[in-house]
Amino acid sequence: MDARSSRRFDLVAFDMDGVLVDYRSCWTWIHDHFGVSNEASYRDFVEGRIDDMEFMRRDIALWKEKTPDLEEEDLRCILDPLPITDGIEETVSALRQAGIRTVIVSGGLDIVAERIAKRYGIDEYWANGVQTDKNGRLTGEGVLRVELRNKATALESIMRRHRIPKERTACVGDSYIDVPMFEACGMSIAYNPTDERVGRRATHAVVSRNLQSILAYIL
Repeated sequence: MDARSSRRFDLVAFDMDGVLVDYRSCWTWIHDHFGVSNEASYRDFVEGRIDDMEFMRRDIALWKEKTPDLEEEDLRCILDPLPITDGIEETVSALRQAGIRTVIVSGGLDIVAERIAKRYGIDEYWANGVQTDKNGRLTGEGVLRVELRNKATALESIMRRHRIPKERTACVGDSYIDVPMFEACGMSIAYNPTDERVGRRATHAVVSRNLQSILAYIL
């Protein structure tokens, strides 16, 4: 029996904010640092009045109002103490030993996704970012790689590239924006779901303070 035939899944996709990051959003972490709120633009986005790019543009504008010459390096410093979920290292190690590929698919910031991927050995990451000029200053524009309303598009691109079918893909998320990703997977886990509706849309709902709790459903 080869390694592939002895496991259920070949790919596990993780949302980042609220799953790998023990905070609702790394964007919100920066808002909180500057003492600003994006409640109005969030409402506009949820109700379909603005798209992903405008949503990011408005968020970045809030920061630049506080620090006009804000640089990407400043964001790295602000995000450095962002709390990370317990059990990531053990979880990724167990998946790697089983021959399972891991990926982050997130509407969060690539600054954080890169750091987590490198630190814990996650194979790749797809996340959004901020545009900078030649001096590293934020231009006010975002970089869109993962559509918040349809994270399945990014995940399906990864699956095609690695020739991994739906039935051999699992994913882990926590909020309503992860539901399209749930539907693109053979098995989905709502990890500490933000509400009951999210939990009901996943194959399994797991409430835990340690990510290792998901392994029982994957391995």
